[in-house]
Amino acid sequence: MARRLLVVGLGRFGSALAESAQSEGIEVIGVDSRMASIDLVKDRIAHAVCLDATDYEALRGIDAQTCDIAVVAMGESFESSVLSVHALRELGIREIHARAHDARQAKILRAIGATQVFEIETDFGRKLGHTLAKR
Repeated sequence: MARRLLVVGLGRFGSALAESAQSEGIEVIGVDSRMASIDLVKDRIAHAVCLDATDYEALRGIDAQTCDIAVVAMGESFESSVLSVHALRELGIREIHARAHDARQAKILRAIGATQVFEIETDFGRKLGHTLAKR
């Protein structure tokens, strides 16, 4: 059975994730509230939809609940990230990854149902430090 991935937020990180996953054979549904972001990826992923991902009914309307995994990649609005994670959890998506800017945001996102939280800058900085130390 093909895996389905929902990517919420198609900025630089989200669009790179969506395109990479699609090229690896995962069916990707990308959503963003900005049509300009949708236009940039619509020809490179299975589905690109302009909608408010904080809206439970809008997510249900695109069958988001049929996705195996969701990644909330929004970086600008923490409130929107929280509301999106909550809506995805309400839809029954079991695996939800969410972007945080700091440890406090990470703690809140986990508390409302994110199964994994990542801090892009911190996580990559640690990984690069580890890689450089192994040289």
